[in-house]
Amino acid sequence: MGLKNFNFGFHITREDASKTGLFLIFFIVIYLVLTSVFSLIPGVAVQKFVADTELGALGIFGLSGNTSIEETAVINLDAGIGIQISELCTGFQELFILVAAILASNGIVWRRRIIGAIIGAAIVLAFNYIRITATVLIILATADIVLVELAHNILFRVFLFLTIAASYIVWFYWAVQKKATNKTPKNKQNIHNKVLGWPHKKEKKE
Repeated sequence: MGLKNFNFGFHITREDASKTGLFLIFFIVIYLVLTSVFSLIPGVAVQKFVADTELGALGIFGLSGNTSIEETAVINLDAGIGIQISELCTGFQELFILVAAILASNGIVWRRRIIGAIIGAAIVLAFNYIRITATVLIILATADIVLVELAHNILFRVFLFLTIAASYIVWFYWAVQKKATNKTPKNKQNIHNKVLGWPHKKEKKE
């Protein structure tokens, strides 16, 4: 059997390839713009903000301490443990990926893209704080370094990217369904008019 006769079960049209290419171009441009503008803010200041906010969240679990700045921001818990908050811990890179993907989605009105970007950004940041909090609680609950590294470096990062993918899929489905719903009444009216013969032509008066 030659490869010439092999059918993979799908066919990419020139229009599909063009849309995909435009999406990738817009995604890269928007992502670079977002990261470039964000880079104007000192990285340590962002890390300190995340550390301060996370310390407040840990207070829900009865944990207290203070934050400081060394090479990165550090949460110094009264329990005697220091938690470093590096650039990768802020969650903003993942946020920019999701926002850029949503804004680069051609064919969807800008209002829905902006709504999706705002809600998606909030979801990513919220999940990132949950990720950090869970990691800290695991560190306090066990002395197993392997388990801590597994949770921090693999599981939670995978879950974060799954959150990005799920958020985009849910938003895209919502945006497309809403678009289709908005068109339905008009389409139904057109069908109704065609069936009933509307609009009637005005009879000429003799």
